[in-house]
Amino acid sequence: MQFGDGDFNDAFCEPLESEFQPLLDFETEVLREAPHNDIALLTQRIRRSFLDYVRQGVMLRVVRRYRLYLPQYRDFAEYCKLALGRSHFYCKRIIQAAEVCLELIKSKFRVLPTSVAQALPLVKFAKVDEYGDSQLCDKWQSVVDGLPPEAITAVKIQETLDDNPEDRARQVRIGGKAYQILQQKAAEAGIAVSKYLEMLISGDEPPDDENNDDNETELTAEKAEICDRAEAYVKTNPKRGFAKAKDDRKSVERSIYSDTSSDSS
Repeated sequence: MQFGDGDFNDAFCEPLESEFQPLLDFETEVLREAPHNDIALLTQRIRRSFLDYVRQGVMLRVVRRYRLYLPQYRDFAEYCKLALGRSHFYCKRIIQAAEVCLELIKSKFRVLPTSVAQALPLVKFAKVDEYGDSQLCDKWQSVVDGLPPEAITAVKIQETLDDNPEDRARQVRIGGKAYQILQQKAAEAGIAVSKYLEMLISGDEPPDDENNDDNETELTAEKAEICDRAEAYVKTNPKRGFAKAKDDRKSVERSIYSDTSSDSS
């Protein structure tokens, strides 16, 4: 069985026996020793498995850095899609998360982010300044000091590192039909959905486009007649219509300008 272009899906694809056989063998090995397994050994292996994303990131970084995907794939993005069944964006996130965790390991931390989601909020603090320093260790220390290891989650990390908790985005579940209505109303008002919701909650009125025509010039009967003649001429003389309409438009503009000048005087 072969996978199609980017059609790999963990939930629905039938796994290749040769590729996933080690997992089946591992299950057999663990179950064969049950219930007399060495709990210390199992605990050690479980803890190590929490950091499997770091191994993935290291391997992905090598593939990308040395272009090992050539010549089978055009670029790293195609390799991620066709060879791994993952998006280019997600694979880059794994690399970033792995680099964060490795830096924390080198800084002698014993408690570490146990998933990509936990490591990602720290990425922006891992940037090194002109003096060779970064905020990563200080920020992670604040997480470790403020939370017991079993309470550390991606959400808690984000909350701990958030300098502006009042501006933090919140998730609200909205039905599909209700969201479509919100999208339509926001589009009609010419603003984003989030901004439209804020206005509704605060009781403000959405902007009214009908009141934004103060700068439009109202045509007099004479100027409207010129425009009507131009439009009729375009319909009956399509070849010369554009030039004629352009001349008539200039006539209207000169008339408007002269009226404006006389009003101001």
